[in-house]
Amino acid sequence: MNKISLCCILSLAFLNTASAAEDVAPTSDPSNFCFFASVPPAEFPYKVIKKVKVAKGTYGGVSELVGELAQRAKAEGGDAIINYAGSQRFGLLPWRLVRPVVRGESIKWTGAAPDCEKAGGSTLTTIISTNKAPGQSGQADAPDASETPAPAPETAPAK
Repeated sequence: MNKISLCCILSLAFLNTASAAEDVAPTSDPSNFCFFASVPPAEFPYKVIKKVKVAKGTYGGVSELVGELAQRAKAEGGDAIINYAGSQRFGLLPWRLVRPVVRGESIKWTGAAPDCEKAGGSTLTTIISTNKAPGQSGQADAPDASETPAPAPETAPAK
């Protein structure tokens, strides 16, 4: 009888400490984590920490994995991800014919952290809400009108 009650008490004590450990270490919100399609401008110095990659074993979308990629980079001590790429990859087995994979390099800012959008990146929230990778906008391939000079009007040759 004493062995059973001792086992119950120890079990309850173990469960109580396991839940307390979860309360002590809350997970940080990665919604403002910054992603760059290539590298940020040279005026923002950084140090590459580690390459990170997240893949799903079955079918799905890339946007499902971006949050996990940010959490892994943050766990490594990263402030942002550069050279971000997300795509559908072929697997070896029939049920893994096509699967989503996201990858990039985790970086740590050596200077002051820049504003993500102004530096040319996209936050996790923006990527998920627009379903577009960093550096993609509605008119990514079209040149900006303010940067392109207007063509000179054609005139007829003088006779």
